[in-house]
Amino acid sequence: MLAITLYDTVLWLHIVAVIVAFGALFAYPVFFAVNASAPITERTGLHRAQIAFSKKVTGPVLGVVLLAGAYLASDRDYWSEVWVSVPLLILFVVAGLGATVLRRNEQALLDTATAGDDLAYAEALGKAKTWTLVILALVVVAVFFMTVKPFA
Repeated sequence: MLAITLYDTVLWLHIVAVIVAFGALFAYPVFFAVNASAPITERTGLHRAQIAFSKKVTGPVLGVVLLAGAYLASDRDYWSEVWVSVPLLILFVVAGLGATVLRRNEQALLDTATAGDDLAYAEALGKAKTWTLVILALVVVAVFFMTVKPFA
């Protein structure tokens, strides 16, 4: 007999939402490297796609991550667990960084590529790489806490 509970379904949704929200971000270092070797005026496509993905996918899907996680924590009374509170804090930090710092850097990449300004593009790319790695590190820490459940 197949016994799928609501909790199991929401857990699956939560995991899929995390993959959708952050999966592309893990490819950014490769995208940046490949894109940086193209002529500057041909780099705009990637940056337009980044901005569109951020606005139309990542932002809304973070809401699904939060709501599904809230259901999971409430259903099993996990709110006091460190492995829930740390990733929740990280989610808010990552959402804030993504909506501000990373989004501004993506826009700067698009603007400097459009203008054909190699020097300004290189500066914006350096910042974008740094903030991407910071956000990726935070996501990895959150996944560690959610899967290993330290201090449980």
